Amino acid sequence: MKFRVSSSILFAMAVFGGGMAQADDLTEVNAELTFDKSKLATEAGAAEVLADLENQARTHCRKVSMVTVGLSVDEVCAKDMMVQAVDMIGNANLTAQYASSDYYVEGVSDRMQLAAR
Repeated sequence: MKFRVSSSILFAMAVFGGGMAQADDLTEVNAELTFDKSKLATEAGAAEVLADLENQARTHCRKVSMVTVGLSVDEVCAKDMMVQAVDMIGNANLTAQYASSDYYVEGVSDRMQLAAR
């Protein structure tokens, strides 16, 4: 099954500081995540789906980092994608697995709310 989620990546302001982010500092990230719906029938399968979704979110939220001189994962972006993905899928087994995930957040970030304005 495929579905779309979006997030935003904060570029130079996050790396070099400089105060509050402005909507112009954000780059929208749209991604199409895929998963095997049949795996959601069991907790073990839902754990597999969650791990795969987290990997996909990390891949879509990579950015060039001037600090590490290479690619780094924007964790806020990945968490925003995950909260949207789990909410869109709406499966009890997946939600239970997500609640104990490192990517668990109760809602989208302030950054997403700023970008939506």
